[in-house]
Amino acid sequence: MSERVRERYYIDGSTVRKVREVPERIEKPRQVPGQKTAPKQEKRITKKADRALAFDFKYAMFVMTSILIVACACLFMLHMESQISEQKNHINSMENELEALEDDNAALKLSLESMYSLDEIYDVATNELGMVYARKGQIVYYESANEDYVKQYQDVPE
Repeated sequence: MSERVRERYYIDGSTVRKVREVPERIEKPRQVPGQKTAPKQEKRITKKADRALAFDFKYAMFVMTSILIVACACLFMLHMESQISEQKNHINSMENELEALEDDNAALKLSLESMYSLDEIYDVATNELGMVYARKGQIVYYESANEDYVKQYQDVPE
């Protein structure tokens, strides 16, 4: 069978060029609806159609399992979202409680600081407790390698 080749040309300025050589399409004869096919071919077609339309047990089980898995995943996701929203609400209430406690603590600290003045403390220390300021020579300084504390091994000399 020989293929007929069509040649196409196009004009580019003053030059004529060949496009590509394209083989002509040979069409296969189409089957007429009233015309019968061969019995073997017809059986094969009906078997394929039956298989394509069949809804066998394995496929049904696969579909049901997939639907069940998706439904369980959706329910699990909804449960987790509800837990997260509950935890957020709990955190917000605890933050509000903490803020109220911090405000109360600041108010109590301010009232404690303003309860006694330094003059009142000095008056109680000197008049009621008999305390006096240290005189020159009464203060003894110690050298320590560790500045956090001093360990005393013997009595302080007078």
